[in-house]
Amino acid sequence: MKTTSTIISLSVIFASITLWAQESLKPPAVPTAETRAKIEAQRKKIAALPVPVGLARRTLKVGEVEREFFIHIPETCKGKASPVVFALHGGSASSGLAMHLKVDYTPVADRDGFVVVYPSGIEGWNNGVKHKYTGGVNTSDDIGFFRAMFDTLIAEGVADAKRIYITGGSNGGVMTYKLLSEMADRIAGAGVVVATLPEIVKTWPKPSRPVPILIMLGTNDPMMPWDGTQGQQSAQATIEYWKAINGCTGESVKKECPDNDPNDGCRVHAQRWEGKAPVFFYTMEGHGHGWPMQKGRDETGTGPKTRDISAPEEFWKFFHKENQ
Repeated sequence: MKTTSTIISLSVIFASITLWAQESLKPPAVPTAETRAKIEAQRKKIAALPVPVGLARRTLKVGEVEREFFIHIPETCKGKASPVVFALHGGSASSGLAMHLKVDYTPVADRDGFVVVYPSGIEGWNNGVKHKYTGGVNTSDDIGFFRAMFDTLIAEGVADAKRIYITGGSNGGVMTYKLLSEMADRIAGAGVVVATLPEIVKTWPKPSRPVPILIMLGTNDPMMPWDGTQGQQSAQATIEYWKAINGCTGESVKKECPDNDPNDGCRVHAQRWEGKAPVFFYTMEGHGHGWPMQKGRDETGTGPKTRDISAPEEFWKFFHKENQ
């Protein structure tokens, strides 16, 4: 069980990553050798941490490469095929354990009865986007990795094949989009936070079917700017893409989310389009780059953060509603 000191130490562990994120806003995008060394040192610290109680580290082979993921199976899910939510870390991390410590789905999973998987990428994810940490493009077989995880958990009776969900933030959010383009037939729903579509999406295959998707973007995000960059599409273009994929037409249904923390300087506005599958969009007004967490777990990213919503709670509510 994690203690307050563990959470505090996590913020220290991620400090250099946050500094790098701030540096990456200025040209050149690739961090300095000194910053890369600091990030690598912090990654090693995370790798050396004990696996928390209730979380298990597992490995499997993808070709000749050993891949790693961490899994939490609530007591109520043991012995039966259950919904599974995958939580993908961003580009600065390389460990599913880091993702668990940053954005903990466990309380929601234990309460509502679903399995959580935190996969570990290899220097981020192979989504075709140039990696800010290495300056290169990832070539690992991540699609094969996810297929292997799906197959293994289904064969073991852990996963309900019809209720597998993918969530991710930043580079992990881009990978979530990529997985939808390659594996829509195996994904029941997707959730993305602080990640717009990359321009390279134009070279990806179109998803084989519409999939319910919830996207949360911040208007003050310096890493994934609202209006887009040379390599990333704008928030509007991202939403229009998924509306077209999901066959959404007509006007959206809008609602204001409660201002649960008037002191955070942010507001959350929700829009939902209906179609062959829904597109749900949260405009996080004033929010920067990072997971919205009411209890303040995410210490990384840049800019202000809304405390009006918690991403794991919102993603699970969306997935559960769409599968009733």
